[in-house]
Amino acid sequence: MIPPAHGELPGLTAHATLADVAAEICPVYGLDERARSALRTSFRLAGGDRRQRGSDLRDLLLTADGDIAGDIEALGAFLEIFAALPEADFAAEWLTELAQAWKRLRRTGCTVDLPLRAARTLADLGSQRLLADRETLSALELEMINALAAAGMCIAELLSRDTRRGSLAMAIDDVVDQGIGKVLGRQLETAMAAGHAAGEAATIGLLVLRLRLDSSALSFDLVQRDAILDAAVERLREVLRESDLLVRTELHGCAILLPALRSSAQVQLAARKVMQALELPFVINGVVARAIFALGVVWAPDHGRRPDELIRCAELAVETALRGEQSTVIFDQQLLVEARYEADLEKEFLFALENGQLAVHLQPQVDLKTRRCVGAELLMRWRTRDGHDVPPWHIPEVAHRLGAGPQLTRWLVFSACRTLAELSEAGVDIDVSVNLMGRDLMDQELPMLLEQAINFWRVQPARLTIELIESAVLGDPVAGAAVMDKLIALGVSTSIDDFGIGYSSILYLRQLPLHELKIDRVFVDAMSRSREDKEIVAALIRLAHGLDLHVVAEGVEDERTAELLRDMGCDYGQGYWIGKAMPASAMPAWVASWNRQAG
Repeated sequence: MIPPAHGELPGLTAHATLADVAAEICPVYGLDERARSALRTSFRLAGGDRRQRGSDLRDLLLTADGDIAGDIEALGAFLEIFAALPEADFAAEWLTELAQAWKRLRRTGCTVDLPLRAARTLADLGSQRLLADRETLSALELEMINALAAAGMCIAELLSRDTRRGSLAMAIDDVVDQGIGKVLGRQLETAMAAGHAAGEAATIGLLVLRLRLDSSALSFDLVQRDAILDAAVERLREVLRESDLLVRTELHGCAILLPALRSSAQVQLAARKVMQALELPFVINGVVARAIFALGVVWAPDHGRRPDELIRCAELAVETALRGEQSTVIFDQQLLVEARYEADLEKEFLFALENGQLAVHLQPQVDLKTRRCVGAELLMRWRTRDGHDVPPWHIPEVAHRLGAGPQLTRWLVFSACRTLAELSEAGVDIDVSVNLMGRDLMDQELPMLLEQAINFWRVQPARLTIELIESAVLGDPVAGAAVMDKLIALGVSTSIDDFGIGYSSILYLRQLPLHELKIDRVFVDAMSRSREDKEIVAALIRLAHGLDLHVVAEGVEDERTAELLRDMGCDYGQGYWIGKAMPASAMPAWVASWNRQAG
């Protein structure tokens, strides 16, 4: 897919409704027409009206977790609407009603994950109603429960998006729909009209500030975040002019309108003053709290001649700052170009995931002593409908923005097992490794998913290796080790990918249930030119062997490197000199040819 021409202004007046987004992501959750028909039927058979369901949901949730924050009355109102999910079938009016009830509930301090818990509880309630006094469900009833669970997860994702607007494409639509957008819009319109009436080319600045929800900020509850933002607002008032307008937004931040300026330089100066005012920690109820903010900066008329244009551009700038871990981003037209490109890419990805457009490629791995092929790494490839190849590293990012990470993981796991089965049927007995996304290691259901794939394709678990990114393992080694233990119990192997570039690898390595270590290509590629890198690789190989781990070296680009690695005792090699990634269908012929030459 080719990005749009520079200067194009995508979607400045279009608003993606919840119904539009639901239509796009329902297929991702497997909610096709058959599943939605089962969904509509589920509670008709089980009995009970929407109000009773909502009451039952509330009781079950409070029984399971009495620590749910928020107003009980608002909770009951939300759950009554949520409980209408089966018969509502994603109707636009119902989605709007649900989103409004959710926003009201959130303002009372309700926990963010409540829709997800409500979804699971609704599925449990459906099972209870259908089972009644029986011990088992029929195939049709199981289909209903699966559809109910999928629909609940889909709704939870929709509400999560509506709250945080995680996608770039959606981020530029949110503020205008809020009350604060109307306030800003009126003030911007007044300021623009005043400048025009005076016959001046007045510059009007708009700054949008957000609290960055990093690990430290996530430890604050909603009351603490509000207290930090209140304290931040008080500081900002000290550096702003009397004519400047400062208003709080719903998204953990505020907006600042700077009217009647002489030039854009004054907007940028104001932005620097704002960020400097927020550098020092805050003291909240006697506790020192350090908060990090992101700032989006725009000004009229350069970035927009209408209030809605300016607000959208400011939102896009601050979203870019949040995503890129930057403190301040000044808007430019290229951000809009990239936003349209990413929005189109997201739509393409949903189509690709639903219609089997993702492809499996394999890159060979060889035993460096015998030179025979012993395995291959499964790699994703994606070509859009217009023939554009999407970089492999970009695919998980798109999936994560869409909330489709679990679906991509399922595709990876089932593709690895299917590929193993196909290779075995072709007489090629090699191992297959698959690199999962970092957040998968924290998913307690990953072992269950893997077991389903192994049983479905009837493959030998010992032939499968799950590669995990080093930074993900080190992020929470205790939780990571627990999931890895379950994977190993299935009979599969575990490996750390890109080893050597983490910050405290050796401290945790001996604590993790591992079979294999992959040395990052950064070190391997420079080995023949750098004595230091050569020593690092040799040390990593000795360390791994001391812990009874196999070692795979990535980035083997020439025979000299392969020989050096063999002499160091490295077990396996992978790289362009051995073979580039190829379609899975080409692997049997390649293995036969390579092994004949290896002898």
